[in-house]
Amino acid sequence: MIDSPESINPENTAFLLIEFQKTWTEKSFLHRLIRKEYVSKNVLKNTINLINRARTNGFPVIHAPLILNKEDKERYKKIPFPPKLLKGFTAGTWKAEFTEGVYDKKDLVVEGRYSFDACEGSNLEQLLKESGIKNIFFCGFTTDQCVGLTMKTLTLKGYNCFLVPDCTASRNNRLQRKAEERNKTITSADIIKLPGFTAK
Repeated sequence: MIDSPESINPENTAFLLIEFQKTWTEKSFLHRLIRKEYVSKNVLKNTINLINRARTNGFPVIHAPLILNKEDKERYKKIPFPPKLLKGFTAGTWKAEFTEGVYDKKDLVVEGRYSFDACEGSNLEQLLKESGIKNIFFCGFTTDQCVGLTMKTLTLKGYNCFLVPDCTASRNNRLQRKAEERNKTITSADIIKLPGFTAK
């Protein structure tokens, strides 16, 4: 657990972006599901500002995209039905691309994921261990599903997980509030005020 702000530093803390992809943030059925929350909270602007500050101060940024690739038959079979039905996150199309402004070539990208829980089938835990990460700030979609499930898994494994509410969105405010009540939260503005961040 983070006992004091001083214990958060680039050697033990990472920012994890779950499905910050165009399927959620561009014109699509899934975007329409979260659009009200996404727009009203300025999620994209808040997230870009936060992770740019994080990179400037040396904190690792990790992306955990969901990619539907029919050519990878074994992994594709394990992907839940809803994304297949809605044809989101399709490999080789704009739907699988990172949202404009969130990805930097120095960021780490999780590979092999096939579940709503970004830990399943992926190298996420390996990346966290190799980077010495203990504290994780979560951004992405949706707060009550993929973000929440991944947080639950990593919390049970001993990681100190924080939801960044103004950098996440769900289908409605009720689901968002419930997810926030289940998890430790800290806003992007409060993270930026922590020691280890500067005004760069």
